[in-house]
Amino acid sequence: MNKQKDKQFVSDLKPGQGVSSPFLAKDKQLIGFANRQGQFLQATLADKTGEIKAVMWESAESAFSAFEDGDIVWVEGQIKTYKGSPQVTIHDIRSCEAGSYNLEDFLPRTSKDTEFLLQKLRDEAASVKDPFLWMLLESFLDDPGFVNAFLAAPAAKSIHHAYLGGLIEHTANVVDIVVHMAQIYPALDRDLLVAGAILHDVGKVVEYRFDGLLDVTDEGRLLGHIVIGDRMVSEKIKMIEDFPKELEMKLRHMVISHHGAYEYGSPRRPKFAEACVLHYADNMDAHTARFIQIQEANKNRSAHWSPYDSVFERYVYLGRRGEESRDEIAAAGMEIPCEGAASQGIGKDRAGGDE
Repeated sequence: MNKQKDKQFVSDLKPGQGVSSPFLAKDKQLIGFANRQGQFLQATLADKTGEIKAVMWESAESAFSAFEDGDIVWVEGQIKTYKGSPQVTIHDIRSCEAGSYNLEDFLPRTSKDTEFLLQKLRDEAASVKDPFLWMLLESFLDDPGFVNAFLAAPAAKSIHHAYLGGLIEHTANVVDIVVHMAQIYPALDRDLLVAGAILHDVGKVVEYRFDGLLDVTDEGRLLGHIVIGDRMVSEKIKMIEDFPKELEMKLRHMVISHHGAYEYGSPRRPKFAEACVLHYADNMDAHTARFIQIQEANKNRSAHWSPYDSVFERYVYLGRRGEESRDEIAAAGMEIPCEGAASQGIGKDRAGGDE
């Protein structure tokens, strides 16, 4: 099957339309008919624009076995209306072969050039003077299987850089931060910092699946990227003859301590300067990205506070952009429209306290 040039997106589907397009399938289940023998298939079809419910009345059992939750499936069917909402009636459904669809139709992607970021990391790796750390970094960055996953992987499921290419974007940012810190504090081991920054999140290429559904893998849920990353680094080190034990211990400590605290998943807290710098660099980039993500998600709100953010456990200040806009309109001598029904019902902070 060739890649679909004109994919039908969920947001464009209207009752009466035919459907012939790939979608992400999830939440599949077989449900018994209320008034006759047999079962029908119910599922949710999704892409980057939204979700739509779907049903299949005939051959449901065989269709149910033809794909797994999280698969990209090819759907033939018709858009109908059920209880006032559009719903796909499926005539045929089957798993798509890898490479027969565009992954970016189902998941958002970084706006950064990932090949440029990869070259940037390779340049930083080439600047490392310690021969053992240099060989270790090269063993990762010259491994086609790892690089392909590293270029595509997200840095998280939802909290920060949660999109294709998010992992290499986050990694490059962390490298930038630690390099600047090494300039400010010459006593820091720059080589160790660069190596730790490049390798600190390598376990995320295994922790997440990003083949249409962005989710945590079984291994990711059971072990987590810190344990997985430590294992990956250890395995590569074993392939480098005479790798110094002290250097291995310090680098592995940086990987396992980069979350900074036991409650955030680190088996150990940072216990030397470079590990501390890496932890705060990782945190700085993740937190900055999260704040910007919240601001972007609320940029069209007239309220100057975001809804409560469960990650930060606080409201985020968006600024009084509405008032500034009104001042600019008034200064230009234009009429300011009255606030009516469209401005009502917008969430406001009714909570007490300073959060």
